[in-house]
Amino acid sequence: MGSATTLRAAHDALVEVMPSIEATRADWRDFHFRAAEVYRRVAESDRGRQREAVFLAEQHWEKGKKIAQALADAAAVHSKRQQAVESSGSESAAVAVVRVGCGVGEPRYTVRLRDDAFTKAVRLAGFHSDYALAKAMGLNRSTVKRARDGELRPGARFISGALKALAPFEFEDLFEVETNE
Repeated sequence: MGSATTLRAAHDALVEVMPSIEATRADWRDFHFRAAEVYRRVAESDRGRQREAVFLAEQHWEKGKKIAQALADAAAVHSKRQQAVESSGSESAAVAVVRVGCGVGEPRYTVRLRDDAFTKAVRLAGFHSDYALAKAMGLNRSTVKRARDGELRPGARFISGALKALAPFEFEDLFEVETNE
């Protein structure tokens, strides 16, 4: 993988070392940081695909940072739970303390399109019209247009169609989840 000098070679090499779906978050964090480094090096050597390589390097770096932060947060919650168990002597009391401290409730969620990232992904995938994109997604053109214009929230069919048509981009790259409390 260290010898990948083109974007295609980097994609192929990274697919070979991609962790399984059952892999730990630490494995995925390490993979994303490694992929970011590979794409950064490819950006220096494959000038024709430099923008795409830089974009992919940034995407993987951000994913790696998010996972690293989630791991740090989980460690903090675990530490808080351990302290509560030690002070109260009871696991159930510790869970109650951690829940109150973390503000766990029943939030409602809304999925929104990341407009800039989605537009970049569409361009990088080579779709020049909403019609071409909609056809690849298996949807009507008007549905794609309304979602891109913000008139329609992406549903399950839109999300799955986008992930299929815009692979290798992932959910976090194209969409964001808002909490409505």
